[in-house]
Amino acid sequence: MEQKFQGGVGQVAAGDINNLGLSIKLANADKAESRNLVAAQRQELHELRAKCEELGDDPWDVWRAVHAQLGVTTISEITAEQFVDARNVMRTRLELLQEEADKRRLVGKVLRVVAEKDARTEMNNFCELSFGRTQLKNLQKSQLQQTLEFVQYFQPMRQSEAATVVPKEISFREFLVLHKQSAAALFCFGVLVGGIWF
Repeated sequence: MEQKFQGGVGQVAAGDINNLGLSIKLANADKAESRNLVAAQRQELHELRAKCEELGDDPWDVWRAVHAQLGVTTISEITAEQFVDARNVMRTRLELLQEEADKRRLVGKVLRVVAEKDARTEMNNFCELSFGRTQLKNLQKSQLQQTLEFVQYFQPMRQSEAATVVPKEISFREFLVLHKQSAAALFCFGVLVGGIWF
């Protein structure tokens, strides 16, 4: 039995095949052969993973993130063409870890200064007014920096200073402007007393 085909030929089970169109292509012929990672690329990925681990990240979680992004199961499956993507995944993760480490460090500094100056209430008021929240762990890095600056320059009032606060002297004109109702009542009282005695 003889079979003749013209054009592309899919899969054929058995028999003689005469392809008159000569358009046979292998499935993988268009794909260029991919190269494995070179030693320097592999080393750079391991160094990035080690930096993530230094910041408290689980090394297996780092590799899982890379594998999930690239669709591979081991580092040996990563090709040289995928290296840039793998490095970007690890760098992004490292930046996030560094940001979190900076935030933890700033929270610790803020809390130490607040304890030294006994300024918890003032710090909470500052955070509430400036950022709409008082929990330090929910603030962004720049907000924590502003809070640290506030508490560092905050000067608590000592008891002796609070007891000796002297009100500022004001002129008669300032008194009339600031206390219009009191001045009017005092004037009426003076007219009434003056009318009775004189």
